[in-house]
Amino acid sequence: MKEVPEIIDSFPATQAACLHSVRQTLLALVPGAVEDTTWGMPTLRVDNKVLLSFRGFSHHNSLFPGREVQDLLGSALLPYTTTKGTIHCDIHTPPPKTFVKAVVAARIRVINTSFPKQSGEFLSFYSTGFVKGRCRYTNDQMHGAWEFFRKDGTPLRSGSFRLGVQTGPWITYSPDGSPYKTTNVT
Repeated sequence: MKEVPEIIDSFPATQAACLHSVRQTLLALVPGAVEDTTWGMPTLRVDNKVLLSFRGFSHHNSLFPGREVQDLLGSALLPYTTTKGTIHCDIHTPPPKTFVKAVVAARIRVINTSFPKQSGEFLSFYSTGFVKGRCRYTNDQMHGAWEFFRKDGTPLRSGSFRLGVQTGPWITYSPDGSPYKTTNVT
């Protein structure tokens, strides 16, 4: 499998420079994301959930944030050509960082609103791509292990719920991620 820089460098120099700029903007906006390739496209993931992909084509570059993001962005998309789930951008000029930031924010919003799942799984992300909270629900109540994190991805607090009520030890972590205090809830 090709690495992201290798995929980008396979395009003509000016287009590759534009795609590298998009990549750097995305990595700066979402430091909690992990980069890989999906369907041969550079892709960013947050906690293994696809944030977005991007790729060059013969007459344009594209961002692939999904249809729901397009619905949220509305009139911000007027300068761009769109197809189902895709935003076409200029081949030689990267989209403005403010626009890319809006796309990322909308995509994280879409991911966040997809939880809780029917299985009870719950995740919430900061705009940085780091997990804000990870837990489960049972019968619409907090249940089982819960973890809360800071915007930089370090742990903030962890503990358990039993059908909506805190129970057992709850650990608060210092900013460096080390346990700071344990409180027993009965």
